[in-house]
Amino acid sequence: MAGIQTLSRPTRGRGVPRHGPPRDTQPLRWWLRHRLWLTPVAGAVVGACLAVVFVDPPESVARVLRGVAWQATASEARDMLATTLGIALTSLSIVLSLSMLVVQNAAGQFSPRLLRHFVHGAGIRVVIPVFVATSVFCLVAAHAFGLIAGAERAPRPALSLALLLLVACEGALVFQVLHTLQTMRVENIVQRVRVDTLRVARRMERLRSADVEAPTELPAPTSERWPLRAGQNGFVVAVNARALLEVATARRLVVHFERAIGEPVIHGGEVGWFAPDDRLSIDSCEVAEALLLRAIRTDRWRDEDVDVALGVRQLVDVAVKALSPGINDPYTVVEALDQLTFLMCELSQMRLGLRVIPDASGRPRVFLRAPSLRDYLDLVMDQTLRYGATEPAVVLRLLRLVGAVGQHTRKAEARRTAREALHRILTATEQGQKDASWLPGIRGYAESLEQALEGKPLPPLPAIGF
Repeated sequence: MAGIQTLSRPTRGRGVPRHGPPRDTQPLRWWLRHRLWLTPVAGAVVGACLAVVFVDPPESVARVLRGVAWQATASEARDMLATTLGIALTSLSIVLSLSMLVVQNAAGQFSPRLLRHFVHGAGIRVVIPVFVATSVFCLVAAHAFGLIAGAERAPRPALSLALLLLVACEGALVFQVLHTLQTMRVENIVQRVRVDTLRVARRMERLRSADVEAPTELPAPTSERWPLRAGQNGFVVAVNARALLEVATARRLVVHFERAIGEPVIHGGEVGWFAPDDRLSIDSCEVAEALLLRAIRTDRWRDEDVDVALGVRQLVDVAVKALSPGINDPYTVVEALDQLTFLMCELSQMRLGLRVIPDASGRPRVFLRAPSLRDYLDLVMDQTLRYGATEPAVVLRLLRLVGAVGQHTRKAEARRTAREALHRILTATEQGQKDASWLPGIRGYAESLEQALEGKPLPPLPAIGF
């Protein structure tokens, strides 16, 4: 911002707060979701506990289980547990082989960014813990039977439970096979990405309940400004707006954070600034900067739980990958663009763009950058149009996308954005295929869509668009 002075930053000495990674705690749900080892470890603990209880159960439990307990010696019990363990491990190897096949196929044909959806799927969360619990149960129970003296036959509740766990393993195997077959369909993959992204967008919109309307022009600070500098390399994955507002209100600051969620930041690079209402000392500004940076979390990679643009990027990646000469799969592009159409129509009705958060008196204190509808449309169109301008089915789907967005939005500015995108698609297509036989049909469809922006219904897709 021209004409604004920036406070000079002295050399940091001993005793001055350093701007390391933020130490804010994550919600329990987020922590549980991103710790993939938790469910297998929980399965192992459950299996070990069941083995300890069922190999030598208390008398009260033994009386209840005696009717379903198998009669066997300790040696026969160990042999049966070893057989159960072998079957469980063989089934687990089939499950892992199928999972690796799906992961390899999705990464090669669609996008490596889709792997996170498979990591959080039922295979990791449900199927693998069942096999781990069964395997640990068999190992611990076999060890416990080895410590039992005598060769008499007696009821062994552990054997009945081992058979029950084996049935659960085979059920998990069948479930994983059917789940894998469904997952390999491109329709299901792109639909899941769209549903997850829309869920994130709705959750992020709820955080805007206390925001005020963003001004057309940002106000200039009334005093010298102090830059906010990133404490480490990484991606912005979360911004605690409430914590920023509390610091800004308590210290009478106006805070501008100029990096959206998902953007990369460089250690020591300026990511925003703040300006005090009254002149502050250098030490006070450094303390305020440290407090503000604690509300901004960076990580090694983008987090799909709060990053709407990441979900849009994943669908665009699927479309662009399918347009490559090595794959050349227009149908996959069409499926991805259809899901993007559904998603963008929903986003067009939400509050997007710059967040302005006021204090209790109504004065704007915190300004947070966020993608606008124009940003999302550019993200969808730029690469897809660059590689797909010569494919009529792709061009028609892009035209319908911006037409549907312009018709569904309630804001005049968003309709103008959709109309500009419509003209840009048509211009790029005409430049790429000046003499194509299908170009007049594209022009006619674009004209019908422009009329739809004025209130008429969306025209049906021409046959070439299917």
